[in-house]
Amino acid sequence: MATEISGDVIAIGDVHGYLDSVKDLFRQFEENIPDFENTWVVFLGDYSDRGPNSKETLEFLVDLWKNRPKTTFLMGNHDLAFSLFLGLLELPKNYDYEPHKSHLKTREKKVEIPQTDNMPLQGLRYPIAYSAQNTFKSYGAKFGNNKELNEIVSEDVKQFYRSLPWIINHPKYNFVHGGFSKEMTYEENIEQLERRDLTLIRPVWLCERNLKEAPKDAKKIIVSGHVSYPEVQFLTNRILVDTTGGYNKYISAVHLPTNKVFRAFPNEQNN
Repeated sequence: MATEISGDVIAIGDVHGYLDSVKDLFRQFEENIPDFENTWVVFLGDYSDRGPNSKETLEFLVDLWKNRPKTTFLMGNHDLAFSLFLGLLELPKNYDYEPHKSHLKTREKKVEIPQTDNMPLQGLRYPIAYSAQNTFKSYGAKFGNNKELNEIVSEDVKQFYRSLPWIINHPKYNFVHGGFSKEMTYEENIEQLERRDLTLIRPVWLCERNLKEAPKDAKKIIVSGHVSYPEVQFLTNRILVDTTGGYNKYISAVHLPTNKVFRAFPNEQNN
């Protein structure tokens, strides 16, 4: 998965299983962006859950990953939880994740997950906290059954998730799912994002919702999704692209450096 890019970029906000909207965006790109083939496309994370077509969306994105060279993808909090739930990521050796279970909320404990040995918190929270019902339905798996879902999800999709970075760098921009922490310097944020520390109970750069502002020492414009706004937000050293949150609203994309915004509604809103 490409993590160092340059030139013009299109950043796409959270997808959440709305394949028709993604296809509509690509139609708009092809019609309106000169030399689209040589323009980088960066997906900002959160590919499944909430929407109706998680399986088909993931297959479409994997096809882009394999066949459109200038396309790359970030890991979102939903993607991290999905990956941990299915045991797709290599965890640090000799680290005890059992204490993570003490952070589960009551409603999250009610789901019977067949295999939870040494599973980090976000994986344990996946079925309920991440509104994953439609993902299980899309794959035809029993809700909460990670063993069954693991048997159905294709190896290509699994490899896609294993390859997702937490940050993508550009000479003018940093792309990340949630944002940078103001409690750290700009360089410390980058160091932590590139490290991808899976021992963290809640990686702030993917999960925290209060990351609207950039660190004061930011050297580039930070572009993210994760938190839904009515319109794309252009702030000081910040661009926030998510306008759906996965709840049947339009998906937005931004062409950089022009800041031209594209958006696509789910099909049922176009009828």
